[in-house]
Amino acid sequence: MKLNTRLHNRIRFKTWVKVVPRQGPGLLGNIEDISSAGLGIEHDRMIATGGDCHVYFMLPLDGREHIVQAHCRIASCRPIEGNRYHVGLAFVDFVSDPRATATLIESFIRHVEQTA
Repeated sequence: MKLNTRLHNRIRFKTWVKVVPRQGPGLLGNIEDISSAGLGIEHDRMIATGGDCHVYFMLPLDGREHIVQAHCRIASCRPIEGNRYHVGLAFVDFVSDPRATATLIESFIRHVEQTA
């Protein structure tokens, strides 16, 4: 039996994300999951771990699309099927109103959990 040892609830959520690392080329990928601590994205290119990046994505809540901008740490990059990679990004801070953005993400997660 595998136990879920995550500290933060993580939900499945699919949308686009723009990732701009401090070094190397940026990428446009797909968010696969989100938590209040970070994102899991999928892409066809490996990305170096340990560095910082800037991300942009949209969250739909209360009939509006909210733009989220954040600084993240590239926590992991592991191969998955079909020459694709799962990239784990940990939020460091939010560029867009930090307190409001953290609350928005938590509200979005609760909304999805309640309607699933």
